[in-house]
Amino acid sequence: MSFCADPYIYVPNAFTPNGDGKNDVLFVRSKMISEFNLLVYDRWGEKVFETQDINKGWDGKFKGKPCDPGVFVYYLDATCHNKLQYVKKANVTLIR
Repeated sequence: MSFCADPYIYVPNAFTPNGDGKNDVLFVRSKMISEFNLLVYDRWGEKVFETQDINKGWDGKFKGKPCDPGVFVYYLDATCHNKLQYVKKANVTLIR
């Protein structure tokens, strides 16, 4: 069994950056990742967020302004502690 796979690497399919302290930031959740790159794009293909820091998530803003509610695409490329690769492309819905 590989721990470099779902559900050991988890990205929610929706988040609500509305300031209520619940699910306000989109994070990659995993204790198995040693390195990763997360990119988030809007529906026009513009990159709105990127991080290589697992402790840094997307707050639903682009250039300091809140993004409109909608569906965004993310690409996650990760290396797990056992050196296996995990790659995922999926949608995440921003709800306000």
